[in-house]
Amino acid sequence: MINTLHPCFDETLSGCRIHLPIAKRCNTKCNYCRIGISSDAQRPGVTESILDVNDVVTYVNKSLEIYDDCKIIGIAGPGDPLANPDETFEAFKRINKNFPDFKKCMCTNGFGVKEHIKKIEEAGIDYITLTINSVCTDSINNIYKFIYYRDKYYEGIEAGKLILDLQKTALELLSSIENLKIKINVVLIPGVNDKELDNLMLFLNNYRIDIINVIPLLPVNDTKFKNIEAFTHGEFCEIKEKLHNKFPNIKFKGSCQRCRSDARGNVRSC
Repeated sequence: MINTLHPCFDETLSGCRIHLPIAKRCNTKCNYCRIGISSDAQRPGVTESILDVNDVVTYVNKSLEIYDDCKIIGIAGPGDPLANPDETFEAFKRINKNFPDFKKCMCTNGFGVKEHIKKIEEAGIDYITLTINSVCTDSINNIYKFIYYRDKYYEGIEAGKLILDLQKTALELLSSIENLKIKINVVLIPGVNDKELDNLMLFLNNYRIDIINVIPLLPVNDTKFKNIEAFTHGEFCEIKEKLHNKFPNIKFKGSCQRCRSDARGNVRSC
């Protein structure tokens, strides 16, 4: 594929993608996220319906009738793709067979990378996004209610330490895959991790990362952080400007549409 542009990795509005909403389960509970079924909500973790893996090829073909310039197919939820490994890798298998010229992407918290790194390589995934919000275990413990890992629930500081370890391992493993483009999403939460950005950037700078996307918290009803007052546009722009000045060697994403799990085309709704 020549000159394929990804709107989440490239500063462009011309790149298009088709999200397959097949990952219905998640292996954690982020305190800013609520998975939902909705045709209206414009945020991650939301889809109009869950797509059966047997319907993937039909879904893509119907999508291409509307968005015929799409050349990227991804899985971004509404749960975590690696918490749904059977569906995720079966979907990529069918994409490789039926749409061999298309680029493939995946968004994940990275907790399942260690178990599935071989399958990630075999699937030929071109783009991967990891959400890493902190390298401080106290903050991680505040951001995530729990992690479900290897058939066991972890909470508190134990969960924070495990999440940090798994995400470090994910970065190490993914950085070793040639030609894989890596993006880091950071959800910036006032009073929780907003004073830790410098330490997080120093940590991330040790890995082969193509772009970092800092996203302001979007308060969501029925979540722990629903009442946190989000940054104003001016406040957030000032934070990003300081990051650019402190870390000129890091490529930061200019903007983010907070795509739905069933987003298609180059807009966030389906």
